[in-house]
This record gives sequence, C-alpha cells and structure tokens, in this order.
Amino acid sequence: MTKERIRIGIVGGGRISDLQCLGYLEHPDAEIASVCDVDLTLARRRADEWGARSAYASLDELLADPEIDAVDILTPHHLHAAQAIAALEAGKHVSLQKPPVLSLAEWDAVTAAARRSGRTLRVFENFMYYPPHRKAKELIAQGAIGEPISVRVKTAAGHPSGGWTVAPSSQAWRTDPSRCGGGPTTFDHGYHCYNMARFFIPAEIERVHAFIHWFRLGEDSWYDGPALISWKYAGAMPRFGSWEVIASLAMKVRSKYYVSDDRIEIHGTSGIIWVNRCTGQLLDEPAVVLYADGETRAFHGIDADWADSFRLGTRDFVDALREGRQPPQDAGEARQTLAFALAAGISAAEKREVTLAELLGGGASAG
Repeated sequence: MTKERIRIGIVGGGRISDLQCLGYLEHPDAEIASVCDVDLTLARRRADEWGARSAYASLDELLADPEIDAVDILTPHHLHAAQAIAALEAGKHVSLQKPPVLSLAEWDAVTAAARRSGRTLRVFENFMYYPPHRKAKELIAQGAIGEPISVRVKTAAGHPSGGWTVAPSSQAWRTDPSRCGGGPTTFDHGYHCYNMARFFIPAEIERVHAFIHWFRLGEDSWYDGPALISWKYAGAMPRFGSWEVIASLAMKVRSKYYVSDDRIEIHGTSGIIWVNRCTGQLLDEPAVVLYADGETRAFHGIDADWADSFRLGTRDFVDALREGRQPPQDAGEARQTLAFALAAGISAAEKREVTLAELLGGGASAG
C-alpha cells in the first residue's frame, strides 16, 4: 500500500477492543481512524480514547468512508459473515475476530467475497502470537523435542468475580448458542485451543471425539463445561491430542483478563515442552519449560502478558498490508480450524466420533 499510514476502522467497541487497539495505537504506520458500535455513545467514547476522527452507529456509514483502508471486526459471531462480506465488497481489508463465522457455508461465502474484491482477509487468532506459544513453536522447529507427536491442552476456569469486568450484554450473546455458534467455552474459546493443536503439529485433523456437558444458566443461556475433546491427526505416524475444560466455580483465578487459564503440553519423540500460562497466572513457574536430553531447562524473561499477543497480532496485520503479504490465519487455515471446532460440537451432540472429511466437503453448523 502506498499511503503513509494505514487507517483502521474498529467495528465493535466492547471489552476485547481494549487489547485489540494496542498494536494499532503503537504502530508508526497505522492509526485508528474510525469506530463503529451500535451504541453510539460507546463508539464516541472509544473514538476519543484512541484519537479516531469519526464514530458511527452504522457499519454502512463507516464502510462508505473512503479514508478507511481496513476494518477490524470485533462483534458477536452471528454478525461476522454479513459484516465481513459488506466490508470486502466496500473495498476494505478485513481482520475478523475468531471464530470467524457460524458455519462452513458462511465461511465459503466470506472467502468468495474476498476473492472477488482482491482485498486481504485474515482471521485474528491471538494465541498464535502469544510469546510463550511462539517460543514453544521455535523450540519445535529447532528439533528440541524431536518429532512432535501429541498436544494436550488444559483449561481451568474459575469464579467469575475475578479478572476484568465484562458487560452483561457481552456474556449474554456468548452463552446463547444461536448467536455464539456453539458454547462460550468449546466454540468461542475453543477456537483458540483447536488452532493451537494445529499450530504445534501442522497436520490435518482426521477425526474428533467430544464429551461436552451443558447446563442451563437461564432462558436461551447455556454454559458448556466440563468438557473433554480428543482428536487424531492425519498421517502414517500415530499422533493424538486432547483438550480438557474444568470449571472450578469456587476457585479464585489470578488474572488481569478473563477468569481462566490454559496450559499446554507438547510431547515429541525425544522431549516435552510445557507452556504454563496464557490468559491468567495460576502458576508461578516459568512460562515455558523444556525437558530434553535428560535435563530440564526453564525459559525465563519471556513476555507472558496476554496483551502482548494482541499487540503482536495487530502489528502483523498492518505490516502484512504494507508488505503485500497474507497474514495468518488465511482462509484455508481458518476453514480447517472452524471445521475442527464444528466437529467437536457435532460429536458431543450426536455421541459419536466425527471425521473432518464429513464436514469439509460442504457446509456444516455447530448445532
């Protein structure tokens, strides 16, 4: 791109925008030029905070602004497809918060719009940019644990009184499967974990089996946990993974953000890597620990604040636009991860193992 600065329009001024804004505000080649939210008062407040020149309650108004180069969509999931298509058709580059859409059919419509427009489309998956995760990925690439053969993720959620304040309206749509696309844990948060499974072992997922316990919070409001999801990677080598979700509702979680934390254990043919924190800080151990060659090595000094994953991810979007390259996640990778997430929901609902081949030939939904 030839403009001196890339002008970003933020669509959705809710809680997560407090982190999503950071990389844009700090990047010398970017600015947040406009904010859109159905709550115009909130949009104007965010515009004041970020130095944006305009605030809108209507997405159409923002998209009609010729000065906006790209939009970052941070709205509820059921709005993503229509908003992303509208933005692409308006000639804007699009960064779309995960999970990108509710079904593969919706995703195919979005990616078709991207191809027609010639604009950049990426799904924003901040866990890929979290420094401890990147360190683990670097160690794998260096052969520190041999060939990776297993990824195990453990999510621990606690009492909702800790962490940062989240507006009730934000919780309402997340716990409504018709708007979230699945559960707040196994679909919304789950997209992170399914993607990490493929981040550390970059192979296709062959089959998925899931147990997900649902309980009603209120009318049209559900929580999905505890849960246990397991999967098999494609290929001749037997490689498996699992993700366990436990909600200890009487447990206080030490966190500046959401009241949960994730640990990841990656086994290889000759060693093990542990990533000991993410959103929260349940443990005081080093963020990354490696066991190899009969010795344990702890990696101190790695930036482990969850906010850094947002800084790095949004900066990379700007850099990619400047350099004319495709940033992660691209459409194909996002489709694979979305199918993985949908397969887990189908497996739990239908009480059977689901192959991704069942889904990837066409559209599927989470219900």
